[in-house]
Amino acid sequence: MCRLLGSVSPEPATVETVLGAGQRQVFADMARLHRDGWGTAWRDEDGAVRRQVRPSSGVGDAELEDTLSGGRSTARIVHLRLATQGLACSTENTHPFLADGMAFAHNGSLEPAGPIERLIGPQQLASLAGTTDSERYFAAVRTAIADGATVFEALLDTVATLRLQYPDRSLNALLLTGTELFAVHASEDVPIPHGVFAASGIPVDLLPRHHVDAYYLMRTHHGEDGSIQFASSGLDIAGWEPVPAETVTRVDLATLATETVPLSQASGTRLVA
Repeated sequence: MCRLLGSVSPEPATVETVLGAGQRQVFADMARLHRDGWGTAWRDEDGAVRRQVRPSSGVGDAELEDTLSGGRSTARIVHLRLATQGLACSTENTHPFLADGMAFAHNGSLEPAGPIERLIGPQQLASLAGTTDSERYFAAVRTAIADGATVFEALLDTVATLRLQYPDRSLNALLLTGTELFAVHASEDVPIPHGVFAASGIPVDLLPRHHVDAYYLMRTHHGEDGSIQFASSGLDIAGWEPVPAETVTRVDLATLATETVPLSQASGTRLVA
């Protein structure tokens, strides 16, 4: 259970620039609940995807503040981690995961691992560094790409396949390549983890906004400069629109053109798994 933030812009920009200073601070403050690590991945000036992760709370972390207020890029994703019970807070388990020139961050918990691991090829399985279901989700997508699918095809088909196997689990995710950003909103009717919130010790009235009624809802915003943002609940969503449920959205980083495809239109190439 985590928080996701993704942004693309026509010119290199900081998170603070595209969200506003107040919203940037609201996102940082969510690390009080999502306190099991944080990470970011971004497209550098040469078009390569780079990442930075820390397996500790972002509360008071100057590096997280610098990332949000000072890191300039045309595309970035940020992740605040609330670890699934039993999974270690380690560098290897901290999102975003980086492999094959792509970065991936997930909000959800997928158990048991069997349905995911049946979708992972030997090479991708051998490359796993940590123990999370989220890294395995990413490896399943990477396996489909290695088998010849485009990134969009691989992501859409993998999500559609896993949605059948995990109907009550969230597959919400962001995936960044050097040329595209993808947002997965696949969590319709997934139960809100009220027990996890209670265990945090944070009073209900002090939880981030919409956590008790729309925790897994993802929203999007198009700025006047052409920038596009995707975010989990918690930010001030005035003027933001819900991302269509059970979909994968692609953003072309060069043109900022978007395409949203429902899971029902997946080609089905992985549904035999």
